[in-house]
Amino acid sequence: MIRPKHFGFNAETAPTNSFQNQINMGALTDQVLHEFDRVVHQLREAKIRVEVFEDTDIPLPDAVFPNNWFAVLPGNVLTIFPMMAESRKREVRMDIIEWIKKNCKIEHQVDLRELAKEDQFLEGTGSIVFDHDTKIAFACESPRTSISLFENYCRQIGYTPFSFESLDLLGQQIYHTNVMLSIATNYVLVNLDSVENQLERSFLKLKLAQNGKELIELSYAQMNAFAANVFEVQDENGASCLIMSSTANESLRTAQIARIERYSKIIVVNIPTIEKIGGGGIRCMLAGIFC
Repeated sequence: MIRPKHFGFNAETAPTNSFQNQINMGALTDQVLHEFDRVVHQLREAKIRVEVFEDTDIPLPDAVFPNNWFAVLPGNVLTIFPMMAESRKREVRMDIIEWIKKNCKIEHQVDLRELAKEDQFLEGTGSIVFDHDTKIAFACESPRTSISLFENYCRQIGYTPFSFESLDLLGQQIYHTNVMLSIATNYVLVNLDSVENQLERSFLKLKLAQNGKELIELSYAQMNAFAANVFEVQDENGASCLIMSSTANESLRTAQIARIERYSKIIVVNIPTIEKIGGGGIRCMLAGIFC
């Protein structure tokens, strides 16, 4: 996680992210730091290991969302991803990359920035939602997610690519796959209604249900409340925990929560300012590391 110094509305990314809102708030930095520090405290209290890096002095409003520019996958595969916005390209930090290499015994490194052609972008675990059990990777096409680059990357890492189109209620492409889909060990949270193509929707549903995963379907209202922008992690004892925001938690029905709790302990964090202004949820704030 990256503790933000310069969080704010990013006008450069807003045209492709309908979740962002330009809100004038006094003491914005203090409020965001309070939300961030509280999340870190809750996760550590739940015995989930968290590494926090301080933000740099470069004014990057989305630095709090590091999951978009790097990922460490099972098998100690480190990837650096090509970002669409110029401001987000500058988020890549070699000090964090070196820390990962030192602590994770990286066996394979892929730098997609070197492979991406003009106007090809693939924004990490925002663009790609992985099912590591079946080695299937899911991505919905958008200005931030090049399907040809996605398929190329999957060939390199030995995953099967599955792409589709996901639309919001205005008919615009959803900017990141992890807004409408989350895959945990035993269950999936997904807004299937956003996949308007019936054939794509049917195939997606079949793929997601492989290995007996339980499908928990979300409405548009729940998706807009970041109910799919959640993240399954393990605590220090290896138990499953699902991290979600209070916005997401309040949108879920009692029966949906009960289905999740059959498999995972739910940890609810409160990040309304980050969600409303940044257009990203708790999943975007957490760069998960397999090592």
